[in-house]
Amino acid sequence: MTQAHHPTNHPEARTPDAEDWRRRSEVRRSRAEEARAGAERMREEAEEERAAHFQRHVEAEGARLIAEEGRITGETRRQEAEEVRILDEELRQSAEMARLSAEEARLSEERARRLHERTRRYAEEARLHAEQARTDAERVRAVNEEQRQILEEMRETVRRYEALLAGGG
Repeated sequence: MTQAHHPTNHPEARTPDAEDWRRRSEVRRSRAEEARAGAERMREEAEEERAAHFQRHVEAEGARLIAEEGRITGETRRQEAEEVRILDEELRQSAEMARLSAEEARLSEERARRLHERTRRYAEEARLHAEQARTDAERVRAVNEEQRQILEEMRETVRRYEALLAGGG
């Protein structure tokens, strides 16, 4: 029964319907060929897309590596700048310590100068006191000499009176 429906078993199948069937087969074959060509084009496009995607991936990875190198370079420069800042701070502190030491030395020199000045003044005052004491001692000596002469004169006078009294009396 199935054979009765098959087109090759019918005499009319070899007629214009067979030609129609052959044309339809040709159209189907042509469509299949176009579908295969379309599939091939799609495969080529997909391959090109995959290659382009891979190229974009390579470029993105290159850009990422460049950015990482830039980050590392930036970090290195930041560390170098921090080291320079630390050295500058140490130099500033050293300069400040040197300035403070110089100021202390200047103050010490000023104190020493004032002490020297006071010592010089005390020496001058001591010299003046010594001069005054010498002058006072000279005056006392002169007064003592004068008193000694007065006493000597008084003794001489007393001797004369005693001699007058003893002789005249």
